[in-house]
Amino acid sequence: MKRLIILLFILFMPNLILSLPDEYTRKFYEDLYVKLERDLENGTALEKINAIHYMASLRKFRFVRPLSRELLRSLDDPLYRKMAAFDPYVKSAIAHALGEIGRKEAIEPLTKALEIVNQIIEEERKKVEDQKTKAQQNRSPELFYERNEIAPALLSNEYIYPTSPDAAWSIADDFKKFIAIDPNDEWMQVRMKGYNYVNVAFFIIQAIGNIRSQDGLDAILPFLSHPYKDLRLVTTLALAQIGSLKALEALEKRYNEENDDQVKARIAFAILFNDNTRGQYYRALLGYLRHPDPKVRYDVASAFRELSFGEAYYELSDAFLVEDNPQVKKVLQQAIYNAYMDNLFPPNPILDTGPQRIWIQGYPYAPKENK
Repeated sequence: MKRLIILLFILFMPNLILSLPDEYTRKFYEDLYVKLERDLENGTALEKINAIHYMASLRKFRFVRPLSRELLRSLDDPLYRKMAAFDPYVKSAIAHALGEIGRKEAIEPLTKALEIVNQIIEEERKKVEDQKTKAQQNRSPELFYERNEIAPALLSNEYIYPTSPDAAWSIADDFKKFIAIDPNDEWMQVRMKGYNYVNVAFFIIQAIGNIRSQDGLDAILPFLSHPYKDLRLVTTLALAQIGSLKALEALEKRYNEENDDQVKARIAFAILFNDNTRGQYYRALLGYLRHPDPKVRYDVASAFRELSFGEAYYELSDAFLVEDNPQVKKVLQQAIYNAYMDNLFPPNPILDTGPQRIWIQGYPYAPKENK
């Protein structure tokens, strides 16, 4: 009888023990969610950022509305925009989190925010142009820097200090009135990230692309011809993710009008990503493999890595042999492997996910230079 009791205890007790933590786990996460939402609404800038990063990683749908409210909060108020809690770095993190969650309900607040941010960018651009014109008329040596790209700007490797005297440093003007930077000051910590409203627009467009909803198409199409290159680049990828006939037509039209080779290469990828029968864009991408700018070659290598075209195997191998940039070379090696796998295992049209990621015995030999 004792043995039977012991046996029953051994069989059923683990289930009782394991069932207890479920309640504690649910309570822990529920308390965490409440804390994150409270920090997002009422916390300091650093508390907000921490909460936003948690929300982006957890991807809970309940966070869509709180994040949407916070994204639009005081975005159109010039005074509030100067506060650390409403800094472009915080707004960019919110847009990124909404894109990671990926709910269609976020499209409307994202498009509203994009409209406001675009107005801010235009106001800043016109202000700088007026200042430049006035300085030229007065023959002033004063230098004005337009924040026309995502920040922070890359600092020189030879410069040993955390801040750069370079006039092109994107946030230099914010700290000119201070003797030194206080690492414990919250406003300075956030501004040291160097984000501006081009960053915010970048992450909003990226989020709309990640959600992959046709509802956001009309809001981002005008940015395909935006004067700022970074916004044209991210819009191209967003249109590739949304994927529609209207997007394809807009991309083809812009390809014929675009003057920047990096943007043209990315547009060619976006078209092929949705319709791989457009041979002229495939040939254009192959030509950009020899481009003198490593940024263009990196984009093209990334495109072939994603497209996994088996027919490009030998062209990619040739490009690998003459490539001198280590980052581009690494991506080319990955593209070559995907091209090999595409030849070995053609993609399944039902899955439509590129090469089949299945194990094979051995790997293809990487191209090597002759000794």
